[in-house]
Amino acid sequence: MKKNLFSVLILVLLGTTQLFAQEEVTDFLKSGIDDAKVLGKAYLEPFGGMLGRSLNGGWYNTASVHKFPGFDITLGVNITMASSSVKNFDVDDNLLSKMSGWSLENPENHRAPTISGKMRKDRPVLVKDGDRVQLPDGTGWGMMPIPIIQAGIGLPFHTEIIGRFFPTIKLGGFGKVGLWGIGLKHEVKDYIPVVKHLPFLNTSILLGYTKLGMNVNIDYGEVSTENNQKLVFDAGAFTGRLLVGVNIPIISVYMGLGYGHSNCSFDMKGKYVVGSDNEEVDDPISIEFKNNNFDANIGLRLKFGVFTLHGDYTFGDYSVVSAGLGVSFR
Repeated sequence: MKKNLFSVLILVLLGTTQLFAQEEVTDFLKSGIDDAKVLGKAYLEPFGGMLGRSLNGGWYNTASVHKFPGFDITLGVNITMASSSVKNFDVDDNLLSKMSGWSLENPENHRAPTISGKMRKDRPVLVKDGDRVQLPDGTGWGMMPIPIIQAGIGLPFHTEIIGRFFPTIKLGGFGKVGLWGIGLKHEVKDYIPVVKHLPFLNTSILLGYTKLGMNVNIDYGEVSTENNQKLVFDAGAFTGRLLVGVNIPIISVYMGLGYGHSNCSFDMKGKYVVGSDNEEVDDPISIEFKNNNFDANIGLRLKFGVFTLHGDYTFGDYSVVSAGLGVSFR
């Protein structure tokens, strides 16, 4: 019975489409561990980029800081979108040179879809010593939504502590996923001579760290249980931002400018058959994605009494749309 490798990711983060079929993983491993890592990193690169940007998004919906003991609770979602430049990769561009003797069956067909690319039947095929490997299909899904529950509490000295959380969810035999994060926001308006006299203007700095862990059980039929096959995703993302905003009755406009870093790992755990000689190998593949970026965003929040509704857009190589609703006091 076939299952999708990223079933938990689909059900919890993406909610649609199929990603990686069993036969494609088998073909991937047929190329050997080292070559599979090269192909896997190129194919999954947008996954690491989108995941890191999503985890760093949605930390704020105003540049102001809660007064003690004010608070807010927000339910939101960050939707990261991949640009067209990362939806495919060139197999012949410095990729085959990193592999052990593989070549293209058709040299004119050398562009393959990444995980965020379009679904195609005419995907490149690699050949070597009678072995033939067709590269995996795209998903046709170039975005990644991550839901987040977040709360902020005002502290003394113009400081606010922020916590974010998505409870660990077990989806039957598929696996589990969970998320947590911690952040600090500090008002810096009083440190700026002119700005501190403008009551409608808010300026603050924010530091935030988010951690996501996910295990996905793989069903390869009769041997899946005894081989304990699963995928393990682990991601950490840090952001530091300068925030500027204007508060007027009902409406708040805010802007953010800053730096983000993310480190995402993708590990295949368990026993697998690898290479054309069908060798059994434990934990064959571990791939790591590190991303550093500077970006900016602009957003709008509406407040009706204690209830809030917000949305913002982050510009960058991976754009992010954040939206949510919540309750805010002081």
